[in-house]
Amino acid sequence: MARRIATAALGAVLAAAAGCVSVGDVDAKVAKDGYLDERESVQIVTTLLGGKNVFIPSTVVVSEGSGRRLTIYNTSDTPHGFQIPTLGVTAVLEPGKENVVALPPLKGGRIYSMICHLHPPHRHATLMVVRGP
Repeated sequence: MARRIATAALGAVLAAAAGCVSVGDVDAKVAKDGYLDERESVQIVTTLLGGKNVFIPSTVVVSEGSGRRLTIYNTSDTPHGFQIPTLGVTAVLEPGKENVVALPPLKGGRIYSMICHLHPPHRHATLMVVRGP
């Protein structure tokens, strides 16, 4: 049951990223066209929640290609790190500021770990790259 709920939730996230109306359309759209991502950037917040530092959202979905950016707002009063080790992306997020992180060209079908390299115990997040049209 939990697996079905997780699968449905992922389908809903992918449907939103693809601009599809219903979850049932997702598989057909991906198989035929791939995903079109019209956003210039994706916004992320790093914050303290329930005593843990977290990235919100914890799963970021983008389509493959170049020109992808993340804008990350650090709500705390101390610097935090942001790193996608496999992509060689590293930034220090200044407190109380919006930080822009440019991503290198991305290939679809990949999932990457996003971490705070300054504070390893912080909660990690995920970058999922879907195939484009």
